[in-house]
Amino acid sequence: MRINWNAYDRETKLKLEIFRGYIREWLPVFLAGRSSFKTVALYDFFAGPGRDVEGEKGSPLIIIDELKAYLSNPKTPKVQGVEIRLYFNDDKRAKYLELKEAIEEENISNFFNVEVDNKDFTAAFNEKFNLIAAANTANLVILDQSGIKHITQDVFKKLMGCKATDILFFISSSTVKRFAGEDCIDQYFPGITKEQIDGLDADHIHRFVCKEYYRKLVSASKEYYLAPFSIKKDSNVYGLIFGSGSLYGLEKFLNVCWKLDPKTGEANYNIDRDPFRKELSIFPEDNIMKKCDEFEKKLIAEIKKGGKTNNDIYKYCLENGFLPTHVNNIFKKLQKEGILKVFPETTRPGAFYINWNNYKTGTVKVEFAIRNGGV
Repeated sequence: MRINWNAYDRETKLKLEIFRGYIREWLPVFLAGRSSFKTVALYDFFAGPGRDVEGEKGSPLIIIDELKAYLSNPKTPKVQGVEIRLYFNDDKRAKYLELKEAIEEENISNFFNVEVDNKDFTAAFNEKFNLIAAANTANLVILDQSGIKHITQDVFKKLMGCKATDILFFISSSTVKRFAGEDCIDQYFPGITKEQIDGLDADHIHRFVCKEYYRKLVSASKEYYLAPFSIKKDSNVYGLIFGSGSLYGLEKFLNVCWKLDPKTGEANYNIDRDPFRKELSIFPEDNIMKKCDEFEKKLIAEIKKGGKTNNDIYKYCLENGFLPTHVNNIFKKLQKEGILKVFPETTRPGAFYINWNNYKTGTVKVEFAIRNGGV
């Protein structure tokens, strides 16, 4: 019998939409074509009961939905000989029992294995970590915690060190802002000062936690990529942080984010308080998106440093939260204005070769320069 859990609110549905979108992008990377991984695994350590009171599916059933859809589609290429493993955990006994029942109703095929567990997060994580860290395994780890306390420096650094492991985790960033300087925050976010937080716009708190805390846990010698998606509910800001050792993984996550937020690709609200967000102004200067305008200026400054190839720009745009399509649009405009130069000069206009296929093979197709006097 189903317990009367609350219905998912609009913000939770958005979070689940991000989960679904990224799972859909992630699965073909490891299940289509050739794969060097013997196991593909998805972990959800805070899985919940599977559905809300209205029957809306939560993250574990969304994972099963997407996996079944991919495997049953005769048009999708599928690698052979790969074990698919799912692990769902919830520390609440009632939610665990309901989740088990919900999964049994799904009539899962023999194509993948599912384990449902009822453990404290730390115990479950420590028990499964060696499997996650296995060199021949590709993982997606979802950590949809309630609050801030479970994704510690230790947990984050352990996952960051795993090969082919993407992570999506939840942070209640407003809690950080509300209690900054107190022991309850200092023990989980050492180094973040009350002065830093007090001087911060509340709308930017989640962006700050990602860029000024978690990103600084990544050593300068390690290639690891992070991106936030901020979610506002009433006056509180929380959200997801994505982490991956692969630029391609980052591109896939940003694809999902920009579909949900075509203005900035990182929030369900007007994070930069652009005046034209709801309607255009009669003043053209007010219709420029702050984030996009700043990125174009930074991109031009980056190219002015010299020696920037298509692969350099591919990495640069993703690290700044933008997609290759954004760069292509900027470059087409700059090329038309005579500001952007592309070498070799015989390159077809509008061809910039900013994509994963060139980047992963190291294929340098073109180099860019800004005409003297360019903005």
